[in-house]
Amino acid sequence: MLPKFLALAGLILLHAIPAEATSLTVDKHVSIMRHGVRPQTSSKKLDIYPQKDWPHWDVADGMLTAHGAAATQRLGQWEVAMLRNKGLIAPSGCPAPGSVFGWANGAVQRTIETGDVLLESMFPGCGLHVGYNHVQDVDPLYAASDAALGAVDPERAKAAILAAAGGSLDVPRARAEPLMRELDAIMGCEAADSPCSMTRRPWKIKVDAADGDQPAGVSVKGPIADAGTLVELFLLQYANGFPMQQVAFGRLKGPEDIIRLSALRQMKYDVGNRVPYLAARDASNFLNQILLALTGDPDGPPDARFVLFMASDTQQAEVAAMLGLHWQLAPYVNDETPPTGALTFERLHDETGRAYVRLGFIAPTLDQIRAASVIDDGHPPLQTAIALPGCEAETIEGACPLDRFLQISRATLDTSAVGAQHYR
Repeated sequence: MLPKFLALAGLILLHAIPAEATSLTVDKHVSIMRHGVRPQTSSKKLDIYPQKDWPHWDVADGMLTAHGAAATQRLGQWEVAMLRNKGLIAPSGCPAPGSVFGWANGAVQRTIETGDVLLESMFPGCGLHVGYNHVQDVDPLYAASDAALGAVDPERAKAAILAAAGGSLDVPRARAEPLMRELDAIMGCEAADSPCSMTRRPWKIKVDAADGDQPAGVSVKGPIADAGTLVELFLLQYANGFPMQQVAFGRLKGPEDIIRLSALRQMKYDVGNRVPYLAARDASNFLNQILLALTGDPDGPPDARFVLFMASDTQQAEVAAMLGLHWQLAPYVNDETPPTGALTFERLHDETGRAYVRLGFIAPTLDQIRAASVIDDGHPPLQTAIALPGCEAETIEGACPLDRFLQISRATLDTSAVGAQHYR
């Protein structure tokens, strides 16, 4: 029998030796990518402001701009190289049949156009396009709460918004006020009696009654909704390459000011898309398809090695809220979702075949989008890993075991808002 001190020393030595490193290999990449640069979605809603010298866009409201398409092409050239370096697609030429699959929001044309531009840039001449549901106003895969599938209960929605706000809308309103004052000055809304004042108008939870096929909707209306729209528009103006004297009416010095003001959009999300109840009603159907993609389930999308869901910042924010995800892509504000930014889910396996999932976010810098500049290994987009809450103890090389990932993720789904999706 070993002396006690020798046994203790052996135990200490055993614990001091690190476990053999596990080498993980990527075998699938699932991307929720936001569309490219667009103008405002409704010019009419801008009529309330004294400022009238808005820059002229080359497309109709809400559509992908020519500059946005060019910037998307640049990202596509990096994206295909990244997938090839990971061994997910052929090292050159067109991908093997069935190895790449793309799907967009059938109710939002800019997601379809961005997806097609991206795939053509990645695989020129290969004839790849994104599919989509042929719908009119609402695609239940991407916006279930705008359809009967994910309709919200108005009372539960109002209570959930107040809980997220800290019990009262006065809490986030006080936090937003300094930036709101800046926005009032930019928009010419400083006067005490100004109907567009961001600091003086009340924040309200508004219930839109059900109307025919349109279910009831519950959201925070007023200054924070308007502010979120405006600061996002300033960011899009800059990203589209407008001269600085046309961005925010020349009232901002540069991208640092634009990014700083964009915190107001994140505050809008905090009482909107990132409210857990609202996120689950709207995005459970979408997140379920991501999970089916990661498992290769036949009820999900085709079992390709690269699965692209062309979406909006709405889906990115809602999926992140459901899973408790946060990211930092400096100099952007935390949890920012820039044009063509992507929330990514990589499936990996170890030497034994055990599967894992690693989360991340990829986005071009604001100046890369503005200049539609080359994006390659020498000039890469911003990239960061994302930790999955609840999997810290089991994470290896930044990846969560697939079975644990599914257990955590499935627990966040509102199964009453999940339906079948047919890809065709």
